[in-house]
Order: sequence, then C-alpha cells, then structure tokens
Amino acid sequence: MARQTVQAVKSEIQELAIGNYRSYPEEYSSTEISTLSSIQSLAKGYWDCREYKEVVRDEKLGIHLEDYQLWTREAHAFFIKN
Repeated sequence: MARQTVQAVKSEIQELAIGNYRSYPEEYSSTEISTLSSIQSLAKGYWDCREYKEVVRDEKLGIHLEDYQLWTREAHAFFIKN
C-alpha cells in the first residue's frame, strides 16, 4: 500500500475488503449488526497492520481510521449489490 493519493489508498482498501468479503461470503452476505461489526473490525485490522511507511503516508494525506471504516462499509455495500 505505497500509493500516494487518498483515492489510491481508498481503492486499495476497498479491493482488499471485497477480496475478504468474497473469501468469506457466509460472514459478509447480510447487513445484520454482527456483519456490520465484522466490517468495522476488518477496517481496524487494516489500520492496525499498516507498515511504518503507510502510517507516514496516511498522516501526510490526512487519512484516519474513520476513513478506513467508511471505505470498508462502501465496499460492503458494493459487494451486497453484486
């Protein structure tokens, strides 16, 4: 995740999330509270597992945990529709 724009980071996070949703469809095929909680946990996992250069990049671009959470929710909405 060495991309240098907010849109590029967003796209990469959403690609990772959709890949996860496809790998575990039984966990992500609904909009129940437990599924939404799992989506938030997934975003937190992406946030917590960043390499140092990704932390620096996110700080430079003004990206926060809430952005990762929003992007994983948007990816889930796309996953559910398709």
